[in-house]
Amino acid sequence: MENQMKGICLNEDRTLQLKNFPVSPPTQGFVRVKIKRSGICASDLGYIKYGAKRLELPVILGHEGCGIIDEIGQGVKGFEKGERVVVMTTYELCGKCRYCKMGATNLCIKRKGIGSKVNGMFADYVTAPSSSLIKMRDHVTYEEACMTELTVCAVHGIVETAKVRANDWCLISGPGPVGLITALVAKAYGARVILAGLSADEKRLKKAKELGIDITVDISKENLEDIVYSKTEGYGVDISVECSGNYKSMKTCIELTAGRGKFLQMGIMHEIGSIDMWLVLHKELKIYSSLSQVPQSWKTAADLIAEKKVDVKALISKTYGLNDYKEAFEAAASGQNLKILFDPEI
Repeated sequence: MENQMKGICLNEDRTLQLKNFPVSPPTQGFVRVKIKRSGICASDLGYIKYGAKRLELPVILGHEGCGIIDEIGQGVKGFEKGERVVVMTTYELCGKCRYCKMGATNLCIKRKGIGSKVNGMFADYVTAPSSSLIKMRDHVTYEEACMTELTVCAVHGIVETAKVRANDWCLISGPGPVGLITALVAKAYGARVILAGLSADEKRLKKAKELGIDITVDISKENLEDIVYSKTEGYGVDISVECSGNYKSMKTCIELTAGRGKFLQMGIMHEIGSIDMWLVLHKELKIYSSLSQVPQSWKTAADLIAEKKVDVKALISKTYGLNDYKEAFEAAASGQNLKILFDPEI
Protein backbone atom coordinates (compact mmCIF):
# COMPACT_ATOMS: atom_id res chain seq x y z
CA MET A 1 0.00 0.00 0.00
CA GLU A 2 1.41 3.35 -1.04
CA ASN A 3 1.74 6.21 1.45
CA GLN A 4 1.28 8.81 -1.27
CA MET A 5 -1.17 9.21 -4.13
CA LYS A 6 -1.58 11.54 -7.10
CA GLY A 7 -4.57 13.84 -7.42
CA ILE A 8 -5.65 16.60 -9.81
CA CYS A 9 -6.19 19.57 -7.53
CA LEU A 10 -8.13 22.75 -8.24
CA ASN A 11 -6.18 25.40 -6.36
CA GLU A 12 -7.56 28.51 -4.68
CA ASP A 13 -6.78 30.56 -7.80
CA ARG A 14 -8.72 27.96 -9.87
CA THR A 15 -5.64 26.60 -11.60
CA LEU A 16 -5.24 22.85 -12.00
CA GLN A 17 -2.21 21.03 -10.64
CA LEU A 18 -1.24 17.39 -10.25
CA LYS A 19 -0.08 16.98 -6.66
CA ASN A 20 0.94 14.29 -4.21
CA PHE A 21 -1.38 13.65 -1.27
CA PRO A 22 -1.10 11.33 1.73
CA VAL A 23 -3.17 8.15 1.62
CA SER A 24 -5.10 7.99 4.90
CA PRO A 25 -7.01 5.05 6.40
CA PRO A 26 -10.82 5.34 6.31
CA THR A 27 -12.54 6.40 9.51
CA GLN A 28 -15.62 4.76 11.04
CA GLY A 29 -18.40 4.24 8.49
CA PHE A 30 -16.13 5.08 5.55
CA VAL A 31 -14.28 3.07 2.94
CA ARG A 32 -11.27 3.76 0.75
CA VAL A 33 -11.70 2.99 -2.94
CA LYS A 34 -8.90 2.51 -5.44
CA ILE A 35 -10.13 4.42 -8.48
CA LYS A 36 -10.29 2.52 -11.76
CA ARG A 37 -12.08 5.12 -13.88
CA SER A 38 -13.35 8.66 -13.34
CA GLY A 39 -15.03 11.07 -15.74
CA ILE A 40 -14.79 14.80 -16.45
CA CYS A 41 -18.17 16.51 -16.08
CA ALA A 42 -19.34 19.85 -17.46
CA SER A 43 -19.55 21.06 -13.87
CA ASP A 44 -15.81 20.37 -13.45
CA LEU A 45 -15.16 22.62 -16.44
CA GLY A 46 -17.47 25.22 -14.89
CA TYR A 47 -15.60 25.09 -11.57
CA ILE A 48 -12.37 25.94 -13.38
CA LYS A 49 -13.80 28.73 -15.51
CA TYR A 50 -16.38 30.31 -13.20
CA GLY A 51 -15.94 28.88 -9.70
CA ALA A 52 -19.00 27.96 -7.61
CA LYS A 53 -20.46 28.61 -4.17
CA ARG A 54 -20.40 24.90 -3.40
CA LEU A 55 -16.62 24.68 -3.89
CA GLU A 56 -14.15 24.58 -1.01
CA LEU A 57 -10.69 25.08 -2.49
CA PRO A 58 -8.18 23.60 -2.78
CA VAL A 59 -9.83 20.29 -3.62
CA ILE A 60 -9.23 17.22 -5.80
CA LEU A 61 -11.91 17.35 -8.48
CA GLY A 62 -13.97 14.42 -9.77
CA HIS A 63 -17.44 13.25 -8.73
CA GLU A 64 -17.99 10.52 -11.35
CA GLY A 65 -16.13 7.29 -10.81
CA CYS A 66 -15.79 3.68 -9.77
CA GLY A 67 -13.17 1.32 -8.44
CA ILE A 68 -12.26 -1.44 -5.99
CA ILE A 69 -12.69 -1.26 -2.23
CA ASP A 70 -9.17 -1.05 -0.85
CA GLU A 71 -9.77 -0.60 2.88
CA ILE A 72 -12.82 -0.61 5.16
CA GLY A 73 -13.34 1.52 8.26
CA GLN A 74 -14.90 0.30 11.49
CA GLY A 75 -18.65 -0.23 11.54
CA VAL A 76 -19.03 -0.73 7.81
CA LYS A 77 -21.43 -3.55 6.92
CA GLY A 78 -22.43 -5.04 3.60
CA PHE A 79 -19.12 -4.39 1.83
CA GLU A 80 -15.83 -6.26 1.61
CA LYS A 81 -12.33 -5.48 0.43
CA GLY A 82 -11.90 -6.25 -3.25
CA GLU A 83 -15.51 -5.53 -4.24
CA ARG A 84 -16.10 -3.39 -7.30
CA VAL A 85 -18.22 -0.33 -6.58
CA VAL A 86 -19.58 2.88 -8.06
CA VAL A 87 -18.98 5.87 -5.81
CA MET A 88 -21.93 8.22 -5.44
CA THR A 89 -21.37 11.96 -5.11
CA THR A 90 -22.33 12.63 -1.49
CA TYR A 91 -19.76 12.77 1.31
CA GLU A 92 -21.96 14.21 4.05
CA LEU A 93 -25.60 15.19 4.68
CA CYS A 94 -27.22 16.77 7.72
CA GLY A 95 -30.18 14.36 7.61
CA LYS A 96 -32.31 16.92 9.47
CA CYS A 97 -33.25 19.71 7.06
CA ARG A 98 -36.56 19.77 5.18
CA TYR A 99 -34.81 18.66 1.99
CA CYS A 100 -33.20 15.60 3.55
CA LYS A 101 -36.53 14.64 5.11
CA MET A 102 -38.31 14.79 1.75
CA GLY A 103 -35.55 12.83 -0.02
CA ALA A 104 -34.20 15.86 -1.92
CA THR A 105 -30.71 15.33 -0.55
CA ASN A 106 -29.17 17.17 -3.50
CA LEU A 107 -30.55 20.34 -1.87
CA CYS A 108 -29.38 19.59 1.70
CA ILE A 109 -28.27 22.90 3.26
CA LYS A 110 -25.16 21.27 4.75
CA ARG A 111 -24.35 18.81 1.99
CA LYS A 112 -20.72 18.12 1.25
CA GLY A 113 -20.08 16.77 -2.21
CA ILE A 114 -17.20 14.57 -3.32
CA GLY A 115 -15.04 16.52 -5.74
CA SER A 116 -16.31 19.93 -4.64
CA LYS A 117 -16.12 20.28 -0.86
CA VAL A 118 -14.00 17.19 -0.17
CA ASN A 119 -11.39 15.46 -2.29
CA GLY A 120 -12.78 13.64 -5.29
CA MET A 121 -11.98 10.94 -7.81
CA PHE A 122 -9.38 12.44 -10.14
CA ALA A 123 -6.90 10.56 -8.00
CA ASP A 124 -5.53 7.13 -7.19
CA TYR A 125 -7.86 6.75 -4.19
CA VAL A 126 -10.99 8.33 -2.76
CA THR A 127 -12.58 8.00 0.68
CA ALA A 128 -16.36 7.89 0.86
CA PRO A 129 -19.09 6.86 3.31
CA SER A 130 -20.30 3.31 2.76
CA SER A 131 -23.79 4.75 2.22
CA SER A 132 -22.46 6.33 -0.98
CA LEU A 133 -21.41 3.07 -2.61
CA ILE A 134 -23.24 0.86 -5.09
CA LYS A 135 -21.97 -2.60 -5.94
CA MET A 136 -21.19 -3.11 -9.61
CA ARG A 137 -22.82 -5.98 -11.51
CA ASP A 138 -20.34 -8.67 -12.51
CA HIS A 139 -20.71 -8.09 -16.27
CA VAL A 140 -20.51 -4.27 -16.12
CA THR A 141 -17.13 -2.83 -17.10
CA TYR A 142 -15.36 0.00 -15.30
CA GLU A 143 -15.96 2.24 -18.32
CA GLU A 144 -19.70 1.60 -18.16
CA ALA A 145 -19.84 1.95 -14.38
CA CYS A 146 -18.03 5.28 -14.56
CA MET A 147 -20.94 6.59 -16.64
CA THR A 148 -23.49 5.84 -13.91
CA GLU A 149 -23.56 9.35 -12.42
CA LEU A 150 -24.18 10.94 -15.81
CA THR A 151 -27.02 8.48 -16.39
CA VAL A 152 -28.39 9.17 -12.92
CA CYS A 153 -28.68 12.88 -13.75
CA ALA A 154 -30.68 12.01 -16.86
CA VAL A 155 -32.95 9.68 -14.88
CA HIS A 156 -33.60 12.35 -12.24
CA GLY A 157 -34.36 14.89 -14.94
CA ILE A 158 -36.32 13.28 -17.76
CA VAL A 159 -37.84 10.34 -15.82
CA GLU A 160 -38.41 11.48 -12.24
CA THR A 161 -38.94 15.22 -12.79
CA ALA A 162 -40.42 15.56 -16.29
CA LYS A 163 -42.04 12.09 -16.09
CA VAL A 164 -41.46 11.11 -19.70
CA ARG A 165 -43.92 8.58 -21.14
CA ALA A 166 -43.96 6.24 -24.09
CA ASN A 167 -44.72 8.02 -27.38
CA ASP A 168 -44.00 11.49 -25.96
CA TRP A 169 -42.26 13.79 -28.40
CA CYS A 170 -39.15 15.20 -26.70
CA LEU A 171 -36.97 18.03 -27.95
CA ILE A 172 -33.51 17.99 -26.42
CA SER A 173 -31.35 21.03 -27.11
CA GLY A 174 -27.61 20.47 -26.77
CA PRO A 175 -25.98 17.19 -27.91
CA GLY A 176 -23.20 17.12 -25.34
CA PRO A 177 -22.83 14.25 -22.85
CA VAL A 178 -25.82 15.39 -20.75
CA GLY A 179 -28.04 15.98 -23.75
CA LEU A 180 -27.17 12.71 -25.45
CA ILE A 181 -27.55 10.55 -22.34
CA THR A 182 -30.89 12.26 -21.64
CA ALA A 183 -31.97 11.47 -25.19
CA LEU A 184 -30.97 7.82 -24.75
CA VAL A 185 -32.81 7.51 -21.44
CA ALA A 186 -35.92 9.07 -22.99
CA LYS A 187 -35.69 6.54 -25.82
CA ALA A 188 -35.35 3.72 -23.29
CA TYR A 189 -38.72 4.82 -21.89
CA GLY A 190 -40.34 4.76 -25.32
CA ALA A 191 -40.25 8.45 -26.18
CA ARG A 192 -39.61 9.88 -29.63
CA VAL A 193 -36.64 12.25 -29.57
CA ILE A 194 -35.52 15.25 -31.60
CA LEU A 195 -31.95 16.22 -30.69
CA ALA A 196 -30.81 19.69 -31.78
CA GLY A 197 -27.31 21.11 -32.07
CA LEU A 198 -25.04 23.32 -34.16
CA SER A 199 -22.69 22.61 -37.05
CA ALA A 200 -19.89 22.39 -34.49
CA ASP A 201 -21.77 19.40 -33.04
CA GLU A 202 -21.62 17.41 -36.29
CA LYS A 203 -19.75 14.45 -34.74
CA ARG A 204 -22.05 14.36 -31.75
CA LEU A 205 -25.19 14.48 -33.86
CA LYS A 206 -23.83 11.70 -36.07
CA LYS A 207 -23.16 9.57 -32.97
CA ALA A 208 -26.70 10.25 -31.74
CA LYS A 209 -28.14 9.02 -35.02
CA GLU A 210 -25.99 5.88 -34.83
CA LEU A 211 -27.38 5.23 -31.35
CA GLY A 212 -30.98 5.36 -32.53
CA ILE A 213 -32.10 8.91 -31.80
CA ASP A 214 -35.11 9.51 -34.05
CA ILE A 215 -34.26 12.91 -35.49
CA THR A 216 -31.09 14.99 -35.26
CA VAL A 217 -31.13 18.62 -36.36
CA ASP A 218 -28.29 20.97 -37.18
CA ILE A 219 -30.04 24.27 -36.49
CA SER A 220 -27.30 26.14 -38.37
CA LYS A 221 -28.51 24.50 -41.58
CA GLU A 222 -32.05 23.25 -40.90
CA ASN A 223 -35.26 24.86 -39.67
CA LEU A 224 -35.92 23.30 -36.27
CA GLU A 225 -39.36 24.89 -35.95
CA ASP A 226 -40.56 23.40 -39.24
CA ILE A 227 -39.23 19.97 -38.30
CA VAL A 228 -40.83 19.99 -34.84
CA TYR A 229 -44.24 21.10 -36.07
CA SER A 230 -44.19 18.68 -39.01
CA LYS A 231 -43.60 15.76 -36.63
CA THR A 232 -46.13 16.85 -33.99
CA GLU A 233 -49.15 17.79 -36.14
CA GLY A 234 -48.38 21.45 -35.50
CA TYR A 235 -48.68 21.26 -31.73
CA GLY A 236 -45.06 21.20 -30.60
CA VAL A 237 -43.29 18.71 -28.37
CA ASP A 238 -44.64 17.23 -25.15
CA ILE A 239 -41.35 17.79 -23.31
CA SER A 240 -38.46 20.10 -24.14
CA VAL A 241 -35.14 19.82 -22.34
CA GLU A 242 -32.42 22.49 -22.38
CA CYS A 243 -29.03 20.82 -21.92
CA SER A 244 -26.56 23.41 -23.21
CA GLY A 245 -26.87 26.11 -20.55
CA ASN A 246 -27.81 28.76 -23.14
CA TYR A 247 -30.70 31.23 -22.88
CA LYS A 248 -31.30 31.33 -26.64
CA SER A 249 -31.63 27.56 -26.53
CA MET A 250 -34.04 27.85 -23.59
CA LYS A 251 -36.19 30.35 -25.50
CA THR A 252 -36.38 28.01 -28.48
CA CYS A 253 -37.36 25.07 -26.28
CA ILE A 254 -40.21 27.01 -24.66
CA GLU A 255 -41.46 28.27 -28.02
CA LEU A 256 -41.56 24.74 -29.45
CA THR A 257 -43.31 23.10 -26.49
CA ALA A 258 -46.99 22.25 -26.96
CA GLY A 259 -49.71 23.73 -24.79
CA ARG A 260 -49.77 22.10 -21.35
CA GLY A 261 -46.39 20.60 -22.17
CA LYS A 262 -43.30 20.52 -19.98
CA PHE A 263 -40.03 22.43 -20.14
CA LEU A 264 -37.03 21.04 -18.22
CA GLN A 265 -33.81 22.96 -17.57
CA MET A 266 -30.80 20.66 -17.13
CA GLY A 267 -27.92 22.66 -18.63
CA ILE A 268 -25.92 24.75 -16.16
CA MET A 269 -26.42 28.48 -16.65
CA HIS A 270 -23.52 30.80 -15.79
CA GLU A 271 -25.31 34.06 -16.65
CA ILE A 272 -28.54 35.78 -15.63
CA GLY A 273 -31.23 35.82 -18.29
CA SER A 274 -34.99 36.04 -18.73
CA ILE A 275 -37.87 33.77 -19.61
CA ASP A 276 -41.00 34.70 -21.59
CA MET A 277 -43.68 34.25 -18.93
CA TRP A 278 -46.40 35.52 -21.30
CA LEU A 279 -45.76 32.49 -23.49
CA VAL A 280 -45.55 30.19 -20.47
CA LEU A 281 -48.86 31.51 -19.16
CA HIS A 282 -50.77 31.35 -22.41
CA LYS A 283 -49.57 27.83 -23.14
CA GLU A 284 -50.11 26.68 -19.53
CA LEU A 285 -46.61 25.23 -19.60
CA LYS A 286 -45.09 23.39 -16.68
CA ILE A 287 -41.57 24.64 -15.93
CA TYR A 288 -39.13 22.27 -14.23
CA SER A 289 -35.45 22.19 -13.36
CA SER A 290 -33.26 19.26 -12.43
CA LEU A 291 -30.07 19.61 -10.40
CA SER A 292 -27.73 16.64 -10.16
CA GLN A 293 -29.56 13.62 -8.70
CA VAL A 294 -30.98 11.98 -5.57
CA PRO A 295 -30.17 8.57 -4.02
CA GLN A 296 -33.24 6.77 -5.37
CA SER A 297 -32.19 7.60 -8.94
CA TRP A 298 -29.04 5.48 -8.78
CA LYS A 299 -30.62 2.02 -8.90
CA THR A 300 -32.69 2.97 -11.94
CA ALA A 301 -29.59 4.22 -13.74
CA ALA A 302 -27.54 1.18 -12.77
CA ASP A 303 -30.31 -1.08 -14.08
CA LEU A 304 -30.47 0.78 -17.41
CA ILE A 305 -26.72 0.31 -17.86
CA ALA A 306 -26.61 -3.32 -16.69
CA GLU A 307 -29.55 -4.29 -18.91
CA LYS A 308 -27.96 -2.51 -21.91
CA LYS A 309 -30.98 -0.25 -22.33
CA VAL A 310 -28.63 2.70 -22.75
CA ASP A 311 -25.29 2.29 -24.54
CA VAL A 312 -23.13 4.45 -22.26
CA LYS A 313 -19.86 3.00 -23.52
CA ALA A 314 -20.53 4.52 -26.94
CA LEU A 315 -20.36 7.98 -25.37
CA ILE A 316 -16.75 7.60 -24.20
CA SER A 317 -14.37 9.47 -26.50
CA LYS A 318 -10.99 8.89 -24.90
CA THR A 319 -9.28 7.82 -21.66
CA TYR A 320 -6.22 9.57 -20.20
CA GLY A 321 -3.80 8.99 -17.36
CA LEU A 322 -3.64 11.50 -14.50
CA ASN A 323 -0.30 12.78 -15.77
CA ASP A 324 -2.01 13.91 -18.98
CA TYR A 325 -4.65 15.96 -17.16
CA LYS A 326 -4.01 19.13 -19.17
CA GLU A 327 -4.66 17.36 -22.47
CA ALA A 328 -7.70 15.61 -20.97
CA PHE A 329 -9.34 18.84 -19.83
CA GLU A 330 -8.60 20.48 -23.18
CA ALA A 331 -10.30 17.55 -24.92
CA ALA A 332 -13.31 17.80 -22.61
CA ALA A 333 -13.67 21.55 -23.17
CA SER A 334 -13.18 21.41 -26.95
CA GLY A 335 -16.80 20.61 -27.77
CA GLN A 336 -15.58 17.96 -30.22
CA ASN A 337 -15.78 15.01 -27.83
CA LEU A 338 -18.36 13.36 -25.63
CA LYS A 339 -17.07 11.78 -22.42
CA ILE A 340 -13.43 12.01 -21.33
CA LEU A 341 -12.26 9.54 -18.66
CA PHE A 342 -9.24 9.11 -16.43
CA ASP A 343 -7.55 5.79 -15.70
CA PRO A 344 -5.05 6.34 -12.86
CA GLU A 345 -3.15 3.22 -13.85
CA ILE A 346 -2.18 4.54 -17.31
